[in-house]
Amino acid sequence: MDKAREQTDKELKAMESKMGRIYENSPALKRIKKEYLDYMKMVQDRTESSYKAYIEAADENTKEELKRVYMDEIRSLTIESAAYKKLIKKFTKVMAKVNQEALDIVNRSMSEIYAINYNQVADECARVGIKVNG
Repeated sequence: MDKAREQTDKELKAMESKMGRIYENSPALKRIKKEYLDYMKMVQDRTESSYKAYIEAADENTKEELKRVYMDEIRSLTIESAAYKKLIKKFTKVMAKVNQEALDIVNRSMSEIYAINYNQVADECARVGIKVNG
């Protein structure tokens, strides 16, 4: 492995570490995650009796009907719920902000990575007798 590759790998590892800390330590992301998990726990609690009835049904026709009832309850508390839609909208805004912070790290690192590799190509060209930049 050449020196540029080693330096590039080192830069990429540092970049990955910084990005990981962004996702792990974001207070906004932690809050929205907790809010989402709390909401989904509420959905689980509210649909538990329907789920048990569906799972415990012996008759196939009854089981299909109870499954439909259970799925309707979940749908009404999630994708058809104004509160759920509001939560998802909030979640996506937080994720967009955190993703932008991570992207900023990438953008700052890429110029250094580009320079390292550009210089390596120039060194290789010079080594084999090709003039670069004059």
